[in-house]
Amino acid sequence: WYQRRVRGHSLSPFSEFVQQTMLIWVTFLALLTPAFQTGDALRKYTALNFPGDSESFISFVPDTSPYEDVFSFCGWFKKSGSAGWPILLSYGGNEIRVQDNGGHNCIFGSCIRLANKFTVQGGGWFHYCSTWSSRSREFREYLDGELVASRATVPGRQLQTGLQFTLGNWGEGGLEGLQFQGTMFNVNVHAREFSRSEVEKMAGDRCVLTDEFDEVANRLSWENILEQPRNGTVTEVGTGCLETDVVRSRLEEARSRVEQNEKQLKTVGVEKLGLIISETISESEELLDMATDDVTHQVDLTQSLNRQNRELGRVVAQLERTVRELEEGNTVQDGLREHQRVSDQLIKFAKNLWGWRSRKIL
Repeated sequence: WYQRRVRGHSLSPFSEFVQQTMLIWVTFLALLTPAFQTGDALRKYTALNFPGDSESFISFVPDTSPYEDVFSFCGWFKKSGSAGWPILLSYGGNEIRVQDNGGHNCIFGSCIRLANKFTVQGGGWFHYCSTWSSRSREFREYLDGELVASRATVPGRQLQTGLQFTLGNWGEGGLEGLQFQGTMFNVNVHAREFSRSEVEKMAGDRCVLTDEFDEVANRLSWENILEQPRNGTVTEVGTGCLETDVVRSRLEEARSRVEQNEKQLKTVGVEKLGLIISETISESEELLDMATDDVTHQVDLTQSLNRQNRELGRVVAQLERTVRELEEGNTVQDGLREHQRVSDQLIKFAKNLWGWRSRKIL
């Protein structure tokens, strides 16, 4: 459809914006109706407990080719004890190495001591994230969303592939004095470099899974890690994320964020599309009332709303940028006419795509 529309025509920047926005709406509207999960859908809210002996760890060789030039390693951890040099993550020995006390953190074989920055007490959850890319050549480490260290890497250096990835110990595992004692949850490796604001957002809520606010392509996910063979007595434990009051609170927060973006849509002249979002929120409330005691449905609905909010936020940001650019170009009247045309096209597009649901309110 897009190719047929643009072939043989020279599009203005605003028209290109219209096409891009419509394509974003294809993704967004496809997410509006939650597809409830069953079976093992809630297993990704499981944490792993490491008892603190040298024989309890997870070690395997993943496909790390997507991370040669860019990666972010992020997860939640809770210490219940401490060995001499407790390892959270080791990849290829010291290609990447992170200790739960910051005692010897390494990138590409170069290590520094961050013990004075890792002042996390045992018994409580903390969020750790490290980011790097060959473009920035900066290895940044964050603790609970705050940047605690940053150091440059040599030009041209890439992450080596095909090495051992170990959680809870070093190298291939089994080394005394290097074992982690505590719990890990929602540990992921992403093929992109998170910004400081993204890391801060991620560290704000332990129970928000990464795929609720970020793309999941090229990701070594927590679900993948849960499927790996375990050595010793690494066991699955709860996280508290599925307790009734926690689930309900997260659902209400997600719905509130969608409503906020709906209001922003109205301020940029897309009121009728805002009505579609309002209808979706109303239907979500009805679904919640029908499944009050069904944790699986509530959790899935929360995830769906968070993903809706991610896509909706992008649309709002694009529309706001366009209005601002038009106003700065002293073409306000033309801009308003163009903006109305964008709104009309989006509404027509939504009608065609969404069928009866949009027709009953538009």
